[in-house]
Amino acid sequence: MSDRLPDNLRLLYSTFGENAIGHILPGDTFMIDGVEFVCQYSPGSTAERFYIVKNLQLVERYRQLCDQVVGGTIVELGIAEGGSTALLALLARPTRLVAIDLESERLEALDAFIEHRGLHEVVRPLFGVDQSDRERLAQLVDHELAGAPLDLVIDDCSHQYRPTRASFEALFPRLRPGGLYAIEDWNADHVMYDAVRAGLSDTAAPNHEELVAHFQSQLRDPAHNEATRQRDPLTRLAMELVVARSSLTDAIAEVAVDEFWITIRRGPGELDSSFCLGDHYHDHFGFVPPPRDGRV
Repeated sequence: MSDRLPDNLRLLYSTFGENAIGHILPGDTFMIDGVEFVCQYSPGSTAERFYIVKNLQLVERYRQLCDQVVGGTIVELGIAEGGSTALLALLARPTRLVAIDLESERLEALDAFIEHRGLHEVVRPLFGVDQSDRERLAQLVDHELAGAPLDLVIDDCSHQYRPTRASFEALFPRLRPGGLYAIEDWNADHVMYDAVRAGLSDTAAPNHEELVAHFQSQLRDPAHNEATRQRDPLTRLAMELVVARSSLTDAIAEVAVDEFWITIRRGPGELDSSFCLGDHYHDHFGFVPPPRDGRV
């Protein structure tokens, strides 16, 4: 196994334990164009064998989505172990695929994949990029695409409300009318809380006492509790988007919500760099509560 351990995986290990994370996905495998993909979150991808943090059902959804944007321009937020970037490159055969990640360390497996397949001018992984840095994100995408409109954006990055909304407001105006913006794992907080509840309830589980002790220690940590109390779940963005679609805005043509994605289709309206989602809806009935952190 590689010595590389990205910060997001290190955080998951510290929160749930390495064994728990290793069993989130079943480890199913599949092949595309000579590349093996393993459905698991683990370091150690190679140019011929990538870990991908998705189950087979979601992979099939990726196939269907890529069929709609073959030869198009794509931005992916969140590289992880490189599996989804390689998958998009093989399935969509894009004109340009820009992938960004907060991790500063480059992923050797992805670089080797690009090198072996001659994709230097097509697949552009950019590291050390914060998705919440709206100005920098927009500048990088405009530079890499030379101002060409986007066909697809997939956000599988922080799964946090404010960074995700910042990216959405930066990139949604850069979609062509009819283009798609998919926010993956929008229900991550709900799934996590359900998993914690189930784990704590299963008293017969081998690691039950360890899990209980771990979460009790977190509950005694004032900094952890304050951060959790003030953080809005990504569900808030789903609510905002649905309310926006209920208004007569020409910015958003369609919002679809399922267990994997919030998918937003760009409308025909003209949008510029000042785009703010809040300007495109009026919450007449109070469906969207005030933000927990007090910021507007």
